[in-house]
Parts: sequence; C-alpha cells; structure tokens
Amino acid sequence: MNRTLSVLLILTLLFLPLVSGCSKSDFKANKSKVELENTTSPESQTIVKLRVSGFKSGSEIGAIPQINEQFMKENPTIKVTYEGMPGAQYSEFIKSKFATNDASDVIMLNPGISSVGSYSKAGFIRDLSDQPWIKDFTPSVIEAISINGKIYGTPNEMVVLGVYYNKEIFTKLALKTPTNWDEFLAVCEAIKSEGLTPISIGNNDGWMTLAALYSMGSSLIKDPDFDKKINARSTKFNGTWNEMVNQWFSLNDKGYLTPKSTSISLDQAQKDFVGGKAGMYIDGSWSLAGLLKINPNMKLGMFAMPANKAGEETVVSASIGTTWTINARTKNLAAAQLYLAYWAKKATLMEWAKSQASFITLKDVTSDIAPELSEISHSLATGKSHSYLSTYWEQSEAAQNEMMASAQGVYLKAVTIDQMLTNMDNAWDRAVKQEEQQK
Repeated sequence: MNRTLSVLLILTLLFLPLVSGCSKSDFKANKSKVELENTTSPESQTIVKLRVSGFKSGSEIGAIPQINEQFMKENPTIKVTYEGMPGAQYSEFIKSKFATNDASDVIMLNPGISSVGSYSKAGFIRDLSDQPWIKDFTPSVIEAISINGKIYGTPNEMVVLGVYYNKEIFTKLALKTPTNWDEFLAVCEAIKSEGLTPISIGNNDGWMTLAALYSMGSSLIKDPDFDKKINARSTKFNGTWNEMVNQWFSLNDKGYLTPKSTSISLDQAQKDFVGGKAGMYIDGSWSLAGLLKINPNMKLGMFAMPANKAGEETVVSASIGTTWTINARTKNLAAAQLYLAYWAKKATLMEWAKSQASFITLKDVTSDIAPELSEISHSLATGKSHSYLSTYWEQSEAAQNEMMASAQGVYLKAVTIDQMLTNMDNAWDRAVKQEEQQK
C-alpha cells in the first residue's frame, strides 16, 4: 500500500482560505441531548462526572486543561476529570482498564489498525459514524481514523516527527540544515568537536528511539507493500530493518547521543537541549510548546530527519497524532458525545493545534504554523510525506513495546541489533497466537 501523501492533499490541508468551521446548529443539537435531561437551574441539576484518559501529560499536555475548563464552563452540569500519562505507560494502562471494564468514558488513542482498529474489533469503542461533525474534517484524515468503513474518533491534529536544532549553535559553527545522512553526520561531528552533545535523547523507556527510527524510516523503508507483507508475516523486521537500525545506533557508537541515555528521561533530554548542552533533539512537532515553555527565548528550528543518501529525497514522517474515542460501555454517552463535538469545533482545534505545534485537520481552515516549524512545514507542503511506520501494522502495540524495550538493551550492550529485531518479530507472533487463543 502506497500511503505517500500527495502534494495536493498537503496543500489542501494546510493552505486553503479560512471559512467557517463546525456549524453552531450541529453543536447545539448535540448539546441538547444533555440539557433536555435537566430543565432546572445548574445548581440543582445532577452533575455528570465524565472521565477522560489520554497519553498527553507533563510538557506535552498542551491545551487539554484549558479546553476542559472551557468545556465545563459552557456545560456546568458536566465535570471532566482528565488522567494523563506518557505513551509507553498509557498503552498498558488502557489495556488493563478495558480488561477490567474500568476504562474512562472518553479515551485518547492513536489512529491505525493496532490501536483504534484493535479496540474497535474487540467492541471496546463506539462507532461514531453518525456524528454530525464528521463532515467538517478533510476526507483523508477521516480515513485515518476509520476501520472497515466505520468512524471511531476525532482526528484532532496532524503532527510531524523531525529534528529540532539550536539555531544559535548552528550559526556559531556555520552549519547548514543537512539534507542527507553524510551531511547529518558532519553536523554531529562539528557539534561534538565543540564539546557539546550533538543529539539530546532520553531512553529510560525507549520511546525516543522509537520516534527516531520512525523519523528515519519514512525515507528508508521504501517497499510500498511492506505493511501488507509484515501483516501477512511474509517478511520480518529482522532482514528488512537491519540497515536502518544499524544506521541509528552508529550515532551512539560515534558519541553523538546523550551518554548513558537509558537513565535519562524525555523531560531531562528536553532540558539539556533548551539549556544549550546539545545541538539537536528528535521529537514531534507537539513538543515545541513545552520546549519554549522551558526557555521562551530559545531560537530553534526543525527539519526532517535526513536519513537518505545524497541525491535521494528526504521524506517527512507525518500522521494524525491523537484521536478521541468513546467507551462502548460508557454510562455517560450524551456527555461523551458532547465532549467530542466540542473538540471538533474550529475554535477548540485551533487552540489545540497551536499548543501542539501541529496542523489543522478541518476542511478549508489554514494552519497557523509556528515560525520554528517553517522549514519542516515547507518540506511537508512541497515534498513527500509518509505516515508513521506502525500506522497500518496489525500488531503494532506488541512490536512497538518490544522495540522500545530491546532498544534499551542495545544501548546497554546486552542485546544485539539482530536480537532486537528478532525480539520484535517474536513479540508480533506471540500477539497473533494470543488473539487466536481468545477466539
């Protein structure tokens, strides 16, 4: 399957003129579902306690607290309680909550077969195909959160993975934005020669290595049928990913990554970068607000990871970042639907996109692109992009969890790269067997 986004699609998503967003009549119709249950004043009405869970927390939480406050102000009969945690921890948390029938009313998930797809297949999340806000989004982003023709969530934003860089360090060392791997290595060496860490990274949970590999894979995993083959098990990670993973870990061998990164958290890696201890930092566009919050005066930019050889094109890693879904067993369905309708409003998504330094997914709405992202947004609009590597994997959760765990072993010299990839293949196969046993 060739999922490279066309230039026309990206231009449509990013640069069409502003027009009106979600209609007031649609929102009012949804709102009445809650309001009609109570005709007395808010003070005497029963308060609906709406539980919301997400993998946005800490420096990446963005505008969620503000949006929740605004929602509750407009809907005084609903009390929203948000529980957020980092992605690696959240994955296991949600799985256990669904297993014990204790999942929140509204659940943030990643788009794709393994996340939205697996939970919809298990009957854990609700089909939202009848919701009026669907028509306000671009068809391509609705497709990203659809499974077998049914829509299961709100496509909240489009995000990119790339390399943040300290402009002051680049200017001081007369460095240009690299466009291929050899140039990238030269930049790393120049920064290292100044006594600085070229790339700040924290691997206490392995997530940042996953992000780095995904940012590289958009340019290096070129087989358009890779997802079909990996799902059919006619190909394996060990045998196809070796060159890319070796390419990444060679940076550690050269001393270009934070030393002893398995004991460093993502938050600490961010602080080291904005504190001037490192020249570059690999993460998603959603991290921009958190970085600038730590150091509002920092001059930084972002470019696509140039994992490609000289003469080849750098492909941007871009995808829908988050989607709100509704627990199929929620006892607060009307409130949950109202919450998603609120998130589908233009004003809400504009606020959210700004806090995540991401791109708007609504029809005919121009993204307010942060100047720090001008380089990578230009690459996105004028070149090629590829969805996150795991978006269409049937067992992405198992493979990703093992990828992060085994990557830590590689840094510690306890696991070889071949073993890491074999571990990913084995984790995938175990997940398939578990599904078969549960049928």
